[in-house]
Amino acid sequence: MTSHRLRAGVALLASALTITLASPANAGTLDEPGWFWNTPQCDTVYGDGSVTITYSDGADLIPTKGQLRPVTYAKVATLEEPNTLIAIGRQSIQRSSDAGCSWQQLDKSPDDLATYDVAPGPGETAYIYSVNDQPIHRVKGNQVSTVAGPVAGSGLSAFVALRDELRVVAGDGQIYDSIDDGVTWHRTGILPAKDLFVYNAVIDPRDPDHLVLGVMSDGTYATFDGGRSWHRSAAVTRVNAFSLAISPANPQVVWMEGYERDEATRYIWQSDDGGLKFRPVLDQSRATLYNGNQMWASPVDPDLLYFSYGTSFANYGADLYRFRPSTGELSKQHNHYDGIPSLAFSPADPTVLYLGLAEER
Repeated sequence: MTSHRLRAGVALLASALTITLASPANAGTLDEPGWFWNTPQCDTVYGDGSVTITYSDGADLIPTKGQLRPVTYAKVATLEEPNTLIAIGRQSIQRSSDAGCSWQQLDKSPDDLATYDVAPGPGETAYIYSVNDQPIHRVKGNQVSTVAGPVAGSGLSAFVALRDELRVVAGDGQIYDSIDDGVTWHRTGILPAKDLFVYNAVIDPRDPDHLVLGVMSDGTYATFDGGRSWHRSAAVTRVNAFSLAISPANPQVVWMEGYERDEATRYIWQSDDGGLKFRPVLDQSRATLYNGNQMWASPVDPDLLYFSYGTSFANYGADLYRFRPSTGELSKQHNHYDGIPSLAFSPADPTVLYLGLAEER
């Protein structure tokens, strides 16, 4: 399996930036991104098998026409453009224009995209970036172009595409911005501390000056002013903070999955103040936690978190967990794939989930 810094949880950000919507029971208004989306109406997903759909939190998966080939770690994101998604897997960049029922290849990358992720942008744009390497692939409609990232030979821990600006976090915690679609970059703010190794970062979908970083050994750092000042988060200072998720419904709620070195135990922690303080809400006795479970926050419910576990070892397969921290309610659905590296919520109905799948054998 790839390292979990390489597969850091940005799938949350990929959904969160385009989804601020009412529940399907409330019809919504014309200015909500989900208004013009349709729920997928298909009993088979036509494509290479890297993306499927579930209406049941993973209990049942819509079958795929293609068979997923090894080694694939597929990532998927919904766009603002109605019924449009972008997915990557192996060397393929794909697009769906019918709410995920069929997929067409846009481009073939010369590089394996296993360490890449997808961040949606405005309209029909998306950005494909690596948490370990360069370059950045820009998708605009049916066209794909490529630019370099801000740090030569290094990747990015988080990526957000705003209306007129790109904001990213490098592997050392430095924030960079671009106002020319990634052609040039400039530093923003200061480093949180010296010699950090950032596993994962999240950017507030409502306020891009609010960011939280998960780092090796030292827990998490939060900023509320675009990196001009940083706060080391309380109660998790001796933690390897592998994965982060931020709630689009209430960005003061932040989750972190990591390893508590003093207790030699893995937890999921929750912050209710934007990342200043964390408290444990789930430990490894109740779920399979490892060094980097992928996590995704519901776009409409700040008390709902999904996370996954998967491995090809002993043909185990993959688990998709649904967790409600306020009550401790936890459920798990199993499938035969080797992992779920990515999850995106349908803008038309956030109970409909798109899953990017892994095949390692």
